[in-house]
Amino acid sequence: MKNIIIVITVGMVFLQGCATKNYGRQGFLSSYEQESMTCREIDLELAKMRGFIEYVNKESEFSGKDVLAILGDLGIGNYMEKEAAIESADNRMVALNDLKGRKQCSTNRSQ
Repeated sequence: MKNIIIVITVGMVFLQGCATKNYGRQGFLSSYEQESMTCREIDLELAKMRGFIEYVNKESEFSGKDVLAILGDLGIGNYMEKEAAIESADNRMVALNDLKGRKQCSTNRSQ
């Protein structure tokens, strides 16, 4: 009986680890990027960040993994993962917009 409980507990821990979604993170804007990026590259990178945020929001919608996550940690892990992913993209977008201002890039998309 004790072995069955141990096996079930270990199984739940493994399922919980598999249930937490993982979106990845967006890196900080490096000094090399700040020096070398053109206005067009900044705009492209901003578009990538918007796409990443859309992806995270879409993937974070309720699914079967959420049921397992709720059983394991009440869904807190998925919430924290989403928030960290969005925060990393937001921080990069702020840095890119700041760089865009410092490089005096126009807001005109034809550049």
